[in-house]
Amino acid sequence: MKKIYFSNDKSEEIYELFLKKKYKVLKTLKNDNRSKVLLIEILNRKLVLKIPIEKNTKKWQRFISIFRGSESRREYFNCLKIYESGFLGLTPVLFYEKKECLMVKDSFLITEYLEGKIGSIENLEEISKELNKIHNSGFLHGDSQLPNFIIKNENVYIIDAKFQRNIYGSIGASYEFIYLEESCHKNIDIYSKTTTSYKIAKFLNSYLHWFGRMKKKLRGKE
Repeated sequence: MKKIYFSNDKSEEIYELFLKKKYKVLKTLKNDNRSKVLLIEILNRKLVLKIPIEKNTKKWQRFISIFRGSESRREYFNCLKIYESGFLGLTPVLFYEKKECLMVKDSFLITEYLEGKIGSIENLEEISKELNKIHNSGFLHGDSQLPNFIIKNENVYIIDAKFQRNIYGSIGASYEFIYLEESCHKNIDIYSKTTTSYKIAKFLNSYLHWFGRMKKKLRGKE
């Protein structure tokens, strides 16, 4: 069973041209065992094609896709949710998913290409303020690293975000600021580090780092 969701009629034309391979690959943005991301051109438009390789192929990921759908589908609707919540992000064009026995076997997402500057230490202040706005709106970014923000015309755009409701309150917000600090190795003064919420978030962050190191050691001994 195949499912394609278009943002508009032009997106359907883009899909048909994509199937016929009438597109040009301008640049490989990422290509590893987790995902493949290409900058492509169709109808003189720069677009980004994202294929979640790991989510499409791993047995466990395929199993949970019965309940969650594809990664591409979730990212598509997350993009819409970001705009609906009053923030700036990627403009989705279409997503495609193919299921067999209720499990996702293939999927991809196409978005508009956002020409801007990848978030860096120079933009830490404005990115921190944007993250704070996200938290004040009752959401979490979901992956609050510096590179997951784009700066364009002095505006901050949110990318690669899970953008989920914050059910963890101040603990979730503190955790995301800790995660942002780790991505740039610099302290952020916009949030309090004396609260109980911060201490719990810091403990959780340390535990997850320890757990990750232990998993790597165990895999190395196998």
